[in-house]
Amino acid sequence: MSSHQLITGSEAAADLVPASVAYDNHIVPLRILADTLIVAAASPLTTETQERLHFILNRNVRGVIRTAEWIAVRLHELYDDQPELDDTDVGVTWYWPNWHWYDGDQLNVKCSGWEGMSHWTGCHEFPPDHADYDMWRWIISVPQYHRLVDEKEIPGIRRIWHRYLAKCRPTWFLR
Repeated sequence: MSSHQLITGSEAAADLVPASVAYDNHIVPLRILADTLIVAAASPLTTETQERLHFILNRNVRGVIRTAEWIAVRLHELYDDQPELDDTDVGVTWYWPNWHWYDGDQLNVKCSGWEGMSHWTGCHEFPPDHADYDMWRWIISVPQYHRLVDEKEIPGIRRIWHRYLAKCRPTWFLR
């Protein structure tokens, strides 16, 4: 897709925005225009909200104004199969496999996230005796994971990893 193509229809844009993000920020995804996600909100997006959405969605975000009633109806139409949100939502964590380093044999992978309204950043340490050490060595070597990886993707990646091990029986990374 060229950067000048326009994806219209909230359903297509909604696939890029998890329901929890849309409801928490009171936004309705409208379309993508030149790699920028256009969202509707009842009031102008604050700088903090734009930065948080940029971080979570990994794309620029621009807001347009719609009424609060329109937002509520459209959120329900787009995400009606989604469970109600509650106070047990703990935030989001992203891993940055492209940003990693070794400290001796220990693999360190940058990670960051949001917990409530607070942003944090750090690294996840994988010493050689960690259960996921070899899997993470594989993840950092696979180009398709040279992007932000949501912690919710890890169980699926782990299944792919186990199928890869069973099928290919690789030895290059095993200790």
